[in-house]
Amino acid sequence: MTIAEGVSSRVVYKANSSGVMTAGTLADTSTIPGSSGGRILRRVASSLNFRRNSYAAQEIRTDRQEVDFRLGTGHVEGDISGELSMATYFDFLEAVHRDTKTSAVTLGASALTSVAASHSGSTITFGGGDPVSSGLFVGDVFRLTGASVSANNSQNFTIISFGGTSNRTVTVYPAPTDMSADTSFTVTRPGKATIIPSSSHVSRLFTFEHYASDLDYAQLFIENRVTKYALNLPATGLATIAVSAMGRWAYDLTGGSAPYFTAPSSETTTGIAAAVNGILFVSGTQSGIVTGVTLTNEMAPQAGEVVGQNFPAEIALGHNMVTGQVTAFLDGSTIPALFKAETEASLLIGLDATSAADTPTMKIFLPRIKFTASDTPLQGEGLQSVTAPFRALKYTGSTAGYPASTIRIVDTEA
Repeated sequence: MTIAEGVSSRVVYKANSSGVMTAGTLADTSTIPGSSGGRILRRVASSLNFRRNSYAAQEIRTDRQEVDFRLGTGHVEGDISGELSMATYFDFLEAVHRDTKTSAVTLGASALTSVAASHSGSTITFGGGDPVSSGLFVGDVFRLTGASVSANNSQNFTIISFGGTSNRTVTVYPAPTDMSADTSFTVTRPGKATIIPSSSHVSRLFTFEHYASDLDYAQLFIENRVTKYALNLPATGLATIAVSAMGRWAYDLTGGSAPYFTAPSSETTTGIAAAVNGILFVSGTQSGIVTGVTLTNEMAPQAGEVVGQNFPAEIALGHNMVTGQVTAFLDGSTIPALFKAETEASLLIGLDATSAADTPTMKIFLPRIKFTASDTPLQGEGLQSVTAPFRALKYTGSTAGYPASTIRIVDTEA
């Protein structure tokens, strides 16, 4: 008898063409989402499973025994966890945001007239236009091409802030090489970006499949809503992600019916992010003492149980709740003071795949956070730490380049 091995198994996902559930009918898997396409998902583990409520008879009997037990409404629930690589999980980030992602931005002299750079000021200055109105935000990464100073070309510049006339003076990291005004250039913000929008929210459904090739057996999980993502960014180590889903039903497939997805695309090949290659800014100031960051965005899902059918009528989603925690070496009162005064801060996290100047990267910008605690216990003889959980809120101010959102994520490879 063959026993399944994890190394012989794969996880495949595909977005359904519609995010609408039909209350009294499950999706017809002969057409939804369709067996062509899909993508193999890189993973460490998947705990997606089919679960059913259960209930036993409560009769008080003279024989002192239970004589009846039933299974109730079923649903899919679980997590897919992995090491965070660019592009791999972006579809799920967008789904949790209930957003429609924005594509790359490309600007040239016709929009911004000219470009100059100051190393000492860590600024790139445009001669015309308005880079914010043209689609750039704090936390975005852009690259120059065609600039007269080659060191400034094909370099990831992360936007820290905007200033000057019409937001044309852009403070960036890292500091550029000095360059006089140049009118032959292109600015590109590569990849895709996603926020939690204020309107036009999009509901999405995904189909997932666990396929054990050594058994020719598959589990097909249908009509799933992605309900949560959780990031863990250690000081030393690879960044990790866990994505949670809740769905309506699951089927077992064998023989000629397995696998469901006949020719899925291969896994992404992008490098895994390591926090040691990245950056972290608190309220626009780079921090070199943070030892770890966690970030969670979750919506409280609810499986709508109804009379007369054994699957939910709908998987309802609540609002986005964005929370996290920063751990850092204690170097003074900065974080404790922010907590005690209930002072809002911004948080910019950069996750890079390599140390190359134009490395694939993901930037996460939280324009408005409040620390909810600041724990500074004295422990041992070595470096002392502060643990500061936080909650993120929608930005409602007017700072140039800040999104009107709780979070904005840019992935250069999406």
